[in-house]
Amino acid sequence: MRLFGHPIHPMLVHFPVALWALATAGDALTLAGVAAAWPLAWLCTAAGVALAIPAMAAGLVDFAALAEEAVPVALRHMTLIGGAFTAYATSLVLRSDGLAALPSPALSAMAAGLAGLLLLTAGAWQGGQLVYRFGAGTSARR
Repeated sequence: MRLFGHPIHPMLVHFPVALWALATAGDALTLAGVAAAWPLAWLCTAAGVALAIPAMAAGLVDFAALAEEAVPVALRHMTLIGGAFTAYATSLVLRSDGLAALPSPALSAMAAGLAGLLLLTAGAWQGGQLVYRFGAGTSARR
């Protein structure tokens, strides 16, 4: 899937990746005693979950165009990123009170976010393999 000749999936993935990393950093700051970081981490988690949906949809469209030898790496990428999405969505539920952050930090939400970051890191590595090893989304392999 392309926009003005540029692949859309790589354009979109930076937003949830950055927001989820910031959410986990906010959790660390919360544990360090910075109370204002807790609602910010909630906001970053929520925005990351919302923005991951179009990024994943664009990735699914790109999956159909992959060379056969790239499919096993793509399946690992999708599984790990799906796990990260699930972990951060779970974290969002655990840290939410309706449409706002819980008034006090929830360790279970932080643990789910940390698990999400680990899955996200491994999944992003696999995504990098798709681009740099197989040329997915590049001009060399449309």
